[in-house]
Amino acid sequence: MNKGFTFLEVVLVVAITVAVTAAGVAGLSQLQAVFKLRSAGDEIRSQLQYGRELAIANKDQLSYEISLVSGIVILRSNLGEIARFQSPAGITYSPSSFNWGFTPLTGQLTGCVLSCQLTLTSTGNTELVIFQQNGIVN
Repeated sequence: MNKGFTFLEVVLVVAITVAVTAAGVAGLSQLQAVFKLRSAGDEIRSQLQYGRELAIANKDQLSYEISLVSGIVILRSNLGEIARFQSPAGITYSPSSFNWGFTPLTGQLTGCVLSCQLTLTSTGNTELVIFQQNGIVN
């Protein structure tokens, strides 16, 4: 009596394994795109919060501003650049550029028209970053 598997059984198991793996990879790539978008939104939120905190503390009497140009978000003071975030490829912004400042001691945003918001889009997914007039980020 022969023990083992037939060729048809082996091919069937391999085909099922390939189909399940392909479905998992497709789902993971979509999930990765969502996480990349959320991560970019979180990084921009953190830079805005940091700029607001620096303006409120204002120990050194500096002015602080944040800008977006060509997918690069830069937080700077009048002494120079403090932080920089290079956006991952494939993310688009609306508005595509901005230059906002922070009012010393209160941290309010200047230079943006209410509602101050930034929309990040990638592969059909959207992340919305909303800034209140007082500089608090949602």
